[in-house]
Amino acid sequence: MNYFQQIFFILIMIPLFFNLFMDICLAEDGQKTVGNWLEIASPDDPQAIGVGVFAVDEHNKDTNSSLKFERVVDGYTQIVGGINWRLTIEVEDVKNVTKCEVLVYEQPWQNFKKLVDFKMV
Repeated sequence: MNYFQQIFFILIMIPLFFNLFMDICLAEDGQKTVGNWLEIASPDDPQAIGVGVFAVDEHNKDTNSSLKFERVVDGYTQIVGGINWRLTIEVEDVKNVTKCEVLVYEQPWQNFKKLVDFKMV
């Protein structure tokens, strides 16, 4: 590279790559998106509800229970080699509504979900 190409690269290309990298790794409000836990937009989000239903179904299979999913109370997602969902949900068990904390790992492009943790609070 000659001198002018080096200057062009330093002054133009490096800031462009940096800007692209920051756009990928930061949310609109400046929060880092990769690796950080970010609050879900709404407990009524169909994806969050689907993950909550999945967690209850898997728990029921694993423990021979008959819990019924009621609603998502709140939750967070974390982008890793997929998506970790950490949700607080309400379930019904013989007319008692109980809160549970669940952790589900998902790789949507592989159509893969796994219940990692399920505990009553």
